[in-house]
Amino acid sequence: MDTASSARTGDRSYLRRRNSMAVLEQIWDTPATVAELARATSLSRTAAEAVLADLLAAGWVRAGGPRSDRAGTVGRPAAFYSLAPEGGYLAGVDIGAHHVSGAIARIDGERLATVHLPADEDTPADDRLQAAAEALTAALAEAGVSSDALWAVTVGTPGVIDDGKVIHFGGQGMPGWVGTDVARAFDDVTAAPVFVEGDSALGALAEMAHGAAKDVEDFVYILSGVRTGAAIVAHGELHRGHRGGAGLVGELPAVRWRELEHELYGAPDLPAPRPTRQEIFARADAGDPQAMAAVADFGRTLAVGSAVMVLAVDPAVLVLGGPNAQHAHLFLDQFTQVLTDLCPLPPTVEVSTLGPDAVLAGTISRGIASLRRGLWQAVESQPAFPPSTPTPGALAL
Repeated sequence: MDTASSARTGDRSYLRRRNSMAVLEQIWDTPATVAELARATSLSRTAAEAVLADLLAAGWVRAGGPRSDRAGTVGRPAAFYSLAPEGGYLAGVDIGAHHVSGAIARIDGERLATVHLPADEDTPADDRLQAAAEALTAALAEAGVSSDALWAVTVGTPGVIDDGKVIHFGGQGMPGWVGTDVARAFDDVTAAPVFVEGDSALGALAEMAHGAAKDVEDFVYILSGVRTGAAIVAHGELHRGHRGGAGLVGELPAVRWRELEHELYGAPDLPAPRPTRQEIFARADAGDPQAMAAVADFGRTLAVGSAVMVLAVDPAVLVLGGPNAQHAHLFLDQFTQVLTDLCPLPPTVEVSTLGPDAVLAGTISRGIASLRRGLWQAVESQPAFPPSTPTPGALAL
């Protein structure tokens, strides 16, 4: 052991901070009793109680009555500890071609407010960013939360993101979006750090946190909406690639994903004028043969690009998400068949149940992960465990 490590091991303040974070991590995932926390962290009961006293004083946890799963147990039920609701908040913004949305959540992920505002794909970039800032402001007002109480804001958007800026966008609409500094649009709303991620990446994070890929370390996520995107999670971590472009298989014409965006699938089977996608799904669900044939072609086309992702990374699971996942029962057989035909080692296919707000859910998951990482960094660099009141520069998120 080197001298620095030896000195750190003997630093009682440092050990107390590490123990505080270890206990907080346990409570973050599940409310727990003192005995459960002691067992999970290998602390003595006395040490666990001391750490809890620190966390209570710092505003990170609160003491409560017995959990609902202890109802009916014999003997006096033990009190449990959970995250304090006043421990700060997180914000998420989802910017799309046809919508902007804002959400406010507690640091345990419980959503307090969600605001959806319509948008047009021809809306100029500056106007779209203004609408996104308005959605966040409206969500803060609905939740009754001050912008000063935010630990972080995470923004999801189509395109490839590098250092908060959109460096590539290959879809239709959203004029002026390439080169946009998304993060700066929220300077007048909050002083909290702003993170910007691709929408497919955030959908994958949501699935990993509480969706179809929970506890799965290697999976591919397909975001099927007006546009089609993909993301990779490898060894439990989001794989962005050298410049954030991992998953851009839709740029390859041979995979035909652009045909989905341009509404070209099933062309010979549909009447003129062509129905909208939602009309096609609705008619297929009602048993219309023409619509069913078009939806089957949709599934086969979606599977080609998905197969490219599978062949490249060999995931354990492929999660089919995005707004079109709610219609997957109409095309899943065709999708799975093509995937199996093209991939010698096909993964398990799971359909997301997170609904159209998956990207927004991913913004909150990303915010929670950033806050937890920031707290661990504070354990290493600060003389005391930080309080739960967000202040500029309190944590390096």
